[in-house]
Amino acid sequence: MDIDLRQLRYFLAVAEELSFTRAAARLHMSQPPLSQAIAQLEAGLKTRLFTRTSRRVELTAAGQEMEAQARALIAQAERAQQQVMSVGAGRSGKIEIGATGTILRGGLAGWLADYRRHAPEVRTVIYEQAPALQVKDVLEHRTDISFNRTDLSFDRSVARHPELGCTLAWRESVSVILPRGHRLAAQDVVALADLAADEHVMLHPESSEFARYLQKSCVEAGFLPRVSQQVVDSQSIPSLIAAGFGVALVPASTARFTSNDVAFRMVTPPLAADVYMIFRRHEQSPAVHEFLRWRAECARIRPAQERPETSK
Repeated sequence: MDIDLRQLRYFLAVAEELSFTRAAARLHMSQPPLSQAIAQLEAGLKTRLFTRTSRRVELTAAGQEMEAQARALIAQAERAQQQVMSVGAGRSGKIEIGATGTILRGGLAGWLADYRRHAPEVRTVIYEQAPALQVKDVLEHRTDISFNRTDLSFDRSVARHPELGCTLAWRESVSVILPRGHRLAAQDVVALADLAADEHVMLHPESSEFARYLQKSCVEAGFLPRVSQQVVDSQSIPSLIAAGFGVALVPASTARFTSNDVAFRMVTPPLAADVYMIFRRHEQSPAVHEFLRWRAECARIRPAQERPETSK
């Protein structure tokens, strides 16, 4: 037989009150339909759940077992309902995020800590990836959101994908890393053109649009950088500069996890290292929708210029 939750709730009301009259009043119904529902339940189970006399109602042994099972079934149904509603509202589920190590350490980790407090049942999985691979994985549904320094409105390589959305996560500026004792280290601000004579540790131009933007900025300042080393992620650059491989242009947040072996200086003209969220416009995941909604509602956009601490 099929037993529905309504029957179980009727049964529990009678089992707790041990009175059809009181149970009917509690359920805001008349007694005859309640008695009929219990009789149908007993007929379907082919066993009596209650013994009835003119003075009292008692549970049979089968009724006592039914009471325990009914409580468990109703509790399980309520948990299932809450879980389904939670997933549908985006309060539980999973979000897979692609990011570089620099972005993760430079600000994203703090974002995700805030979100875990907002939606503790949502599991976030981080993949440390090169920016170009991040965009590809979002397109191919291997990840949900990419955090990188690619602004799709200027990136021709992905502009042909109208299914991708892009929104600013936070603003950041570019700094130059100089080795200790460098001729420009005493200046608070370094002109980009003054770096023409130096060797440069550069992000690999094929790794991201941001890498190509830095290279293009040098060309617009009047020089083609002499490259000593090429890397995929900015977090490895400070160690190379400290080891004497030249100078480098990096996001200002790189200074947060760098020792005093190098000096960070602002650059003029100012260069942007803004971070963007890239996602699928027609995303179906409620958890992803909730994350994007939450950021749109309460995101704290950082100052346009993030000044790193200067090395002494």
